[in-house]
Amino acid sequence: MALAKEDREFVRGINRRVTDRALEPDDPLYEPLHEQMNEDDPVAMIQNRIELADVQTMQLFSGFSGSGKTTELFRLRRNLREQGYIVLYAEATTYVNYVEPLTIADMLMVTAGAFSDALNNDLGIDIGNDSFWNRLTGVVTRIAEGQTTIATKLEYTSPGHSVLGGLKAGLDIKTELKTGSDFRRKLTEFLTTNLVQLQNDVEQFFEDGAKAIWQQQQSEDVRIVFIFDQLEQLKGDYRNWQAVIRSVQQVFSVHLDRLRMPYVHCVYSVPAWLAFLAPRPPDMTLLPTVRLWNRTQARTPYPPGQAMFRRLVARRLDHADATRLFGPSATEDGGPIDRLIAACGGHVRDLLRLIQEVLARASTLPVTAAVVDRVISVARRDLLPIALDDARLLRDIAAKQNLEPETLDEVAIEKLSGFFNTHLVM
Repeated sequence: MALAKEDREFVRGINRRVTDRALEPDDPLYEPLHEQMNEDDPVAMIQNRIELADVQTMQLFSGFSGSGKTTELFRLRRNLREQGYIVLYAEATTYVNYVEPLTIADMLMVTAGAFSDALNNDLGIDIGNDSFWNRLTGVVTRIAEGQTTIATKLEYTSPGHSVLGGLKAGLDIKTELKTGSDFRRKLTEFLTTNLVQLQNDVEQFFEDGAKAIWQQQQSEDVRIVFIFDQLEQLKGDYRNWQAVIRSVQQVFSVHLDRLRMPYVHCVYSVPAWLAFLAPRPPDMTLLPTVRLWNRTQARTPYPPGQAMFRRLVARRLDHADATRLFGPSATEDGGPIDRLIAACGGHVRDLLRLIQEVLARASTLPVTAAVVDRVISVARRDLLPIALDDARLLRDIAAKQNLEPETLDEVAIEKLSGFFNTHLVM
């Protein structure tokens, strides 16, 4: 049965409110989950480290898929701006190819390039021909031309020759970094062999960017923060999971100090599994999943977490809307909303998706209990099938209630990173 026009417009309005998106902290839909938890507020921890430092800092921040990382980074940006900081923000999705291994050369290039773009996008500082991308093209050209004049044979065998040919043909470095092209591979190989030069140029660009900000603000006392978000989406695909995992581990452990930039406090959003699975886990601030259950064999409810999620839903569905959608028992203990909360595992994104699925299946209002049952059943089915080896590993994790990275081989690490992404392990 199709919904009446008035009911369909009501459902459309609710759907807009439960669509998953990053929220600014002053958005009426924002629920301050992590400020209410009985534990350290991760945003406050990052902010305190920045405010207490006499010089620039470099911090890693993460959380599991759907936990609200970007929303919390927006809160960090708001809080720091209120304290007089200049805060630049960029998303790695614009610059990084997530299914290719990441090298430190890639990371240095995209970090400086994103900072360059943010100077213009966030502050209106137009550096024109002096953008990092233009500088990088000049640097690569100078190094490559210098190498190819050493000996004629190098002109035909060195990666520099191929890179130089690509630049002369008009290839755009920023665009190529998002691809899996041969030019990108050769550029990365070439700059990896000239890493000191690349790092020097990146650091010089950050220093020049800081000076441009101070000139605009007419003060050298202004402190600068750069937030580089969404690097946690580095995960590869079925062809190269292990290669991508190894590359991310190397960048954020072996080469971590190379990501400290002069005069700028840098915050990088990185994969959460680094905190658990890297052989030498870097120091990082982790955004926890909202706790809905006590960590006991009986898995009894944890009332504070469940109450927070009820408030989160109430910001999108007031009592009247909830009753119209789910019926008189909507907000009762153990009612439809509580059942959806219990099924989401403490992930905001998953809860919103469950409500969206209810809306997609609504043929009458209020929806029936059978609709809620079906939505939960489908969500569970999406986690299946679980391979026997995976089931054994999950059983071991459930029994130990912990991980032992030193006992894991590459295959197990690959499986666990997938478990984190799909919420089989929290």
